[in-house]
Amino acid sequence: MFKNIYTTFASNFASALLNLLIAVVISQTLGAHAKGEQSIIITNIVIILLFTNIVGGSTLVYIVPRFDNKKVLIYSYLWALLVCLVAFGGTRFFPQLQNDYLIHTFIITFISALASVNTMILLGKEKIIAKNIIHVLQIFFVAAFLIFSLFVLQNRTIFAYIHALYIGYGIAFVLSSILVWSYRNAGRRIDDAKLPLIPGMFQYGFFNQLGHIMQMLSLRLSYYLLLLYHSNESVGIYSIAVAITESVWLISKSIATVQYARITNSTDELYNMQLTVKLLRSALIFSIIMILVLGLLPPSFYRLLFGDEFAPVRTIILLLVPGIFMYNFFLIPGHYFSGKGKYHINTIACSIGLFVTLIFSLLLIPRYDYFGAAIAATLSFTATSAYVFFIFRKLSGLPFREFVPSSGDLNEFISFVKKTFNKDA
Repeated sequence: MFKNIYTTFASNFASALLNLLIAVVISQTLGAHAKGEQSIIITNIVIILLFTNIVGGSTLVYIVPRFDNKKVLIYSYLWALLVCLVAFGGTRFFPQLQNDYLIHTFIITFISALASVNTMILLGKEKIIAKNIIHVLQIFFVAAFLIFSLFVLQNRTIFAYIHALYIGYGIAFVLSSILVWSYRNAGRRIDDAKLPLIPGMFQYGFFNQLGHIMQMLSLRLSYYLLLLYHSNESVGIYSIAVAITESVWLISKSIATVQYARITNSTDELYNMQLTVKLLRSALIFSIIMILVLGLLPPSFYRLLFGDEFAPVRTIILLLVPGIFMYNFFLIPGHYFSGKGKYHINTIACSIGLFVTLIFSLLLIPRYDYFGAAIAATLSFTATSAYVFFIFRKLSGLPFREFVPSSGDLNEFISFVKKTFNKDA
């Protein structure tokens, strides 16, 4: 399991570096305005994917061991096509949503949705290394073609990024399709499904994705409010700070991905609960280390990396950091509940977070711009995490001290890191 956590972390770390490279290149060559456009494009894609993932998302990890995989694949593909067509048709009734790259947004979203279905099936089979490689290659080809387009083809517009998305997402779909093909005839391995396939996909997917939709709106609603009350430049500056602080979650999300796949395929409740507590303590240790590193970086570092327009980034980061740390108490216990099929708990938590985001964003963003957005985000992260942690702690019956990292956890973490680097060497 720790090998899978390591490879997932390595994948997420490589992806984060590549995304940082993309952010630096766009910021330095096209400026804060274009960085804001890029953030809105990718956010639009992610929001549409939230609806395609009602059937074809992370619930496939739960569905795949329990149903005929060929049917799962076909139904997920058809749902992705339907959602993208309906979403595109819906925008025709809103002229204010029209822009030069709207059609590209929906085509790229559809390609990404198909690739997502494939990789979730791989995750359901616990083929975590294969999933991670595809994820890294996708972002690598986006970054590589973006640089080629900007500096070789001299395409100094946002379309350089759009064309790069076609390349990266297309390659991810092709590679994942090749790997998934060998599982097309796989059947059920766990016989505990309470619903037939189609109702099960929609019921599990709806409650799971409703939580993800609430979570995504909580995380990114501020982008649209910054655009509404201020400018693309504000979105660009804030998005850089968000991307940097969310890198703190690299190990937490890596742990959560492996934890989710493991709990979904396990029927040992005591093991699942003990695993969650242990992994939460590990995630907290890593987050503290990452936060200390971010706190030591001076404002000049961000100006040098992204340009003078991005001078406020460090202050925004410091405002986001408390919430980023607290969110670990949602990520790890939340994936425990997802692995048990109890998606409604995460949905309620994310709804609370969205409510907090909406209220405080409307109060703070008009007056304090991206600083207000950061404060609202921290309050939202804290509220979301508090609810999930309260439910998990009540269910486990454990005292709070059991969730606090000890010197033993730190020594184990250091030992794991040493073994990892010695192995790589």
